[in-house]
Amino acid sequence: MVFIIKKYSRIFLMIIVFISNPSKVHSDPLPQLGDPYSEVLPISNEEIIGFMSYQSLQNGNYIINDPLVVSYINYLGNLLSRNLLDEKRKYKFFIVDTDDINAFALPGGYIGINSGLVLLSKNEAQLASVLAHEISHVNLRHIAEMLANSTSNSIPMWIGILAGMFTGNAQASMAAIQTGLGISMQQNINLIRSNEVEADNLAIEIIKSSPFKTSAFSDFFSEMMNATGDVQRSLSYLSTHPMFEERIANIKNRTNVNDSKIINTTDDYKFIKNILYVKYVKDINRQLKNIRSNSIVNKHRIGLLYNKKSDYQKSINVIKDEYLVNSGNIYIAVLYADNLLNLGKVDEAIITLEKLLTLHPLNKNLPLIISEVMVDNNQNPTRVVKLLSSVSKSHSLNPIFYRTLSKAFSQNNDVFNSNINLAEYYVIIGNYRLAIEVLQNASRSNKLNAAQLTTLNDKKRRILCTYNRPLEPIFGEKTCN
Repeated sequence: MVFIIKKYSRIFLMIIVFISNPSKVHSDPLPQLGDPYSEVLPISNEEIIGFMSYQSLQNGNYIINDPLVVSYINYLGNLLSRNLLDEKRKYKFFIVDTDDINAFALPGGYIGINSGLVLLSKNEAQLASVLAHEISHVNLRHIAEMLANSTSNSIPMWIGILAGMFTGNAQASMAAIQTGLGISMQQNINLIRSNEVEADNLAIEIIKSSPFKTSAFSDFFSEMMNATGDVQRSLSYLSTHPMFEERIANIKNRTNVNDSKIINTTDDYKFIKNILYVKYVKDINRQLKNIRSNSIVNKHRIGLLYNKKSDYQKSINVIKDEYLVNSGNIYIAVLYADNLLNLGKVDEAIITLEKLLTLHPLNKNLPLIISEVMVDNNQNPTRVVKLLSSVSKSHSLNPIFYRTLSKAFSQNNDVFNSNINLAEYYVIIGNYRLAIEVLQNASRSNKLNAAQLTTLNDKKRRILCTYNRPLEPIFGEKTCN
């Protein structure tokens, strides 16, 4: 857990800096009616804080950008968040590349779920309950509430508390609280614990409006209790999170006893779990010995294991029958194409993916997957640009999208669009210096017209003023208004 805390502490330090330095964000001159926390953290500033936190994680390569994984977790999260009718935010979901069991919420609706938590869940309803809980943290504005209840001399403590609370690590929060810093220890503990219960209660209402069974929520806490029970029980009195037993009891009291909904699990959930599971397998041969090829899901997992082992032909052999029977299964077909690609059969791989897109013309992931293969093999950049332009809204937070599009424009000798998208790639991963450098270098090209040069300079100024605002002179012309 130390690794996780170090990683996220930086993010929450950034949140505190934004709050204590309002010049870093757009001003919000009028308080928002009905929102007691609008002065300390206006909703209009949530998005930029959440996005910069997301960029920080991208910069550290902590986010899984596989289009299939990204699409699944966003589909599931949006299936839940739409029940809130929250017009103030657009919720964004992502999976963090670690097998630790954690989830966290950031301002602006950015919600991260660790791979380890997905793998711990036994069905899709359990995973949905965690997403509902994190959505509730954002909707109830718990970060703003904690900041509103703090004082200026408590900033170091809140960095630790926020890092612990929103990564599920009670010990980290306790360490920060126990430093004192002039604030009542028990007052802060009670605030965070009450927020957890409050988020649980709203999550139950969200789940009730979904296809999932509410009892899965308490079932998942039972799974977590069994996985990390010793740590949690040792902190049962002063823990920033209530004991699992307490939360299970609260959830059961609020759950419909006669809930007729099923414990819902889609095939997508099973295939995504396969992808995440194989990422963390160390002893591949042992796993291959212990899994039976008695279902398409198991064959997919075996195929992924052989693929990870770089035995691409065996991977093909395992899934080939399933592919021939159901070539429209996206997970099987994508793995099949990846094996062909690794065997040097580039044309066959592209044909396989193009066939899949024909079967699923509305799928938003396949154009990106096909485009990445084509660009990496310098094939048909014009087709790539057309494919990616059709799904740009669906991949606005995926750095792979901008990197691939930049390469395609470059292969088409389009200096302007290549550099615009390369700069956007660096923005997404939080490297503002390189983003600005790319735009500066592009502006020196003699292949650009006046309108393109103006666009490059405007984009450079927006990046600078939004994410890396310079010190401005008191008098005279300013870069950022």
